[in-house]
Amino acid sequence: MKQSLEIRHGQRLQLTPRLQQSIRLLHLSLVDLAQEITAAMESNPFLEEAETDVNELPIDASAALEAEADEGSLEAQIHADRDACAPDYFADDEASNNYWRESGGRGAGGHANTEQASDWAEEPAGLAEILLGELSLHRLSVTDRAIAQAIIGNLDDRGYLAANFDELRGIISSDIAATDDEIEAVLHLVQSLSHPGIASRNPRECLLLQLSVLGEDTPGLTNAQRLAEQYLTLLSERRYDELLRHLHIDRKQLSEAVSLIHSLDPAPGEHLGSSVAQYIVPDACVYRQGHRWGVRLTQESARNVRLNDYYRQYLGVNDPATRKYLKERLQEARWFIRSLKQRDNTILRVAREIVDHQQAFMAAGDSALTALTMREVAARLELHESTISRAVDQKYLLTPHGIFQLKHFFSGQIGEAAGTTTSARAVQARIQKVIQSEPPAKPVSDSRITAILNDEGILIARRTVAKYREQMNIPPANRRRSVL
Repeated sequence: MKQSLEIRHGQRLQLTPRLQQSIRLLHLSLVDLAQEITAAMESNPFLEEAETDVNELPIDASAALEAEADEGSLEAQIHADRDACAPDYFADDEASNNYWRESGGRGAGGHANTEQASDWAEEPAGLAEILLGELSLHRLSVTDRAIAQAIIGNLDDRGYLAANFDELRGIISSDIAATDDEIEAVLHLVQSLSHPGIASRNPRECLLLQLSVLGEDTPGLTNAQRLAEQYLTLLSERRYDELLRHLHIDRKQLSEAVSLIHSLDPAPGEHLGSSVAQYIVPDACVYRQGHRWGVRLTQESARNVRLNDYYRQYLGVNDPATRKYLKERLQEARWFIRSLKQRDNTILRVAREIVDHQQAFMAAGDSALTALTMREVAARLELHESTISRAVDQKYLLTPHGIFQLKHFFSGQIGEAAGTTTSARAVQARIQKVIQSEPPAKPVSDSRITAILNDEGILIARRTVAKYREQMNIPPANRRRSVL
């Protein structure tokens, strides 16, 4: 075979190290970004932590760095909104003030608006550690203690015993021959510790253990025990008429028993030994700006870092290797700071576009959320859609209605009779409101919800209503029906 050489022209897109760095930093959350900044300062002598408090900086405090970044017009927007966000940004809005008073400064889902909470939060003890600590107060034989440790070590996240007696015997030391009666006795001891329902073998036993520690004068106790013992399946299916016939009681008595059952914890282990709460620090927050809502960053990452001028004096040393190393580190430091500034700028631009589009939401909540897509935002800002996706991922916005991910404000659209559209999330909020106002004894079916929305001008199919209801973890009508 004759060999030949052939030259071909082609194009290939290749990301520069600086662009790769900018993309990576844009995608990071505030927590991850803080770690990235710390790592960068440890590895680069030209980077150091800014000593001046962010809230005390003058507007032009970063002027030198802005000149290096050559992004003055965009950065001016950031520095114009430099003030840290606080609850008093909603001071001229009565509903917002009520929100802050009622929530104690906590956002949606109980997220505390603080950055220092994790500094003082202690790591809670695990479920096994809690139970073993309580077990240490009892004087047990070597055999019983080994059995108890095997039981506690085989509890799942719900607090249920996940091993049978034969499996427990295989876990216990081979020197100990534990009988079924001995394991049963120790199991009862573990179940009698200060957390009723722990170490249950099934939901029925879990409920009965919790009912057993209640006072005899507890309303509905006897009937609740009968329900848990014999009729849990009928109860889960809300077949109340059949329960009335089996128990031979009236609806009021059944309602008492059902309410008592619902007050119990079917998974007591989930509330013991839980991990430390994850506190969310919003990346941006909204504030009243006349008759409209504005947005500003809660903190500017670029202001946490500055160039260290100390090492500049060594740039002219005679050693070529040292000079090359310092010049490379200086260039990397400048790139890093510029990437931080670009990150802040991009997030702020995206947040502003979202808030400008969702003015109605800021006043009324999810029911007023309008349809918005990342493609639309990308087109308005003249950015790539992937950039918008990175800018909103793991980023949070503080609003008068709580803390929301920026992704929350993107939603598909549903057609309306007048030819206009509304967001899918607004439709979900409307469905939830209809269900919340339904009669407990006669819940609204998906078909009825569909008819209500259609009458309001929202064109939606029954299967779409069912899909949205399931997404909100709302059971169907037959499972929402109460006794009375």
